[in-house]
Amino acid sequence: MYIPSHLHLIRLFFRYPLYMRYLIERKMRFYRRYQWLQKNKSGDKVIPMPLVFKLYLTLACDLRCKMCMFWGDNGVYREGTIQFNHQELDWETIKRLFQQIRFYRPSFILSGGEPLLYSRFDDLARLLNDAKCFAYVCTNGMLLEKHIKSIKGNPYLIYYISLDGTREINDFLRGRGVYDRVIYNIKKIKSLRKAPYVGIQFTLQPENVGVLYETCKEAIDCRVDWVLINLRWYLSQKQADEYKATLAKDFKVIPRSQDGFIATYPLDTEEFIRQCEKIKKAKWPIQISSYLRNPQDIVAYINRPWENPYNNFCYKQWVRMDVMPNGDVTPCIQYPDLAFGNIGKESVAHVWNSLAYTDFRSIIRKKLFAVCSRCYCLYLYDKNRITL
Repeated sequence: MYIPSHLHLIRLFFRYPLYMRYLIERKMRFYRRYQWLQKNKSGDKVIPMPLVFKLYLTLACDLRCKMCMFWGDNGVYREGTIQFNHQELDWETIKRLFQQIRFYRPSFILSGGEPLLYSRFDDLARLLNDAKCFAYVCTNGMLLEKHIKSIKGNPYLIYYISLDGTREINDFLRGRGVYDRVIYNIKKIKSLRKAPYVGIQFTLQPENVGVLYETCKEAIDCRVDWVLINLRWYLSQKQADEYKATLAKDFKVIPRSQDGFIATYPLDTEEFIRQCEKIKKAKWPIQISSYLRNPQDIVAYINRPWENPYNNFCYKQWVRMDVMPNGDVTPCIQYPDLAFGNIGKESVAHVWNSLAYTDFRSIIRKKLFAVCSRCYCLYLYDKNRITL
C-alpha cells in the first residue's frame, strides 16, 4: 500500500493540527498501556480506565446492504422486533458516562446500525466538542447533509464513510442511488471552510475487487484524506459451531450473533494483488492502507480462516469498552452475546473491573474464541502492527 510522503504529513498537520496532535498522543497512550499489560502478564490487577469507548448508538439502519452481518441477506437483526430495531443509547446514560471520563479525555467510536440516525446525534457532537474528545463516526454517509450544522467547525468529529465500489458495483451491494448520494455528501462536507477529516472504508468483496483502483481514484477526486481497505469478516460453519459450544459450556449462554458471519469468501486474490500494485505505482497524495502488512497476505487470510496471520492476543480487552444501545457492556461489539454490566446502572470503573469481566480476561488470555480469528481488533490493537 502507499504511505504518503513527509510533505503530505506536514500538510496534514497544517490542515488538521488538533487531530494530528491527538494521533501522536494516542500512540503514546497505547504504548504505555501495552507496557503495563506486559508487566502484568500473570494476573489482572485493577485495569486502568478504557482509552477508547465504542458506542453502538442505535441498531437501526436506513440501508440493507447485501453483505451486512446485521441487516444483510443473512443478518442477525433482520428478523428482530420493531422495538429492538429502533432501540438507542439513552441520552442520560451518555451524559453520565461523560461525567465519569471527561477528565482524562478518551476517544470514541460511534457506530451502529447507522449512528447518524441517533436522535441526539447533534447533542452528542456538541458534548464531544465541549469535552474535547475525538470521535470516529462510522457511517454509510447517507445523512451527512442533515447534520451539516454539527459538522461545521467541530474538529473533534472524524468521519469514516463506507463506499464499496464505483457507482454500479456500490449500488448493487448497498442499494440503488446510494453512490450518488454519498458522493454528493462527501463533496458537500469537504467544501466547508474548515472541512473535517474524512476517510473511506472500502470493504473488499468478490464483486468489487476488480474496481479497487478506480474506487480509490474517485475517492481522491472527492478530496478524502484516507482510504482503508477492509477485509470481509466471515466464518466457517465449524467456527460458528465451536463458538456456540464454548459459550454454552463456559458461560451458560446460547449465542446467535455468529450466524450473521457465516459465509464463504471466493475472492480473486491475484486480482487484489494486481490492484494493490497499481495503487502503489500511482503514488496518490493520500494514505491508502489495509490491515494486511503485504497484499500477498490475502492468500493466508482466505485459505486459513481459523487463524490470524499476525496476532492471537486480544489487546482490545484492556484498551476499549464496547457499549450496546441498551447500555450493556460487552467484550465484543460484533458478538454481543455476553454482557458484564450496564453503564446506565453502574459506573464505568465498576464494570471495567467487575469480577465477570476479570474472569473473561483470564480466559481470553489463554485462548481466543473460534470466531476471533477474523476480528479486525486483532489488527487494530496489535502492539506490533505496522501501519501501512
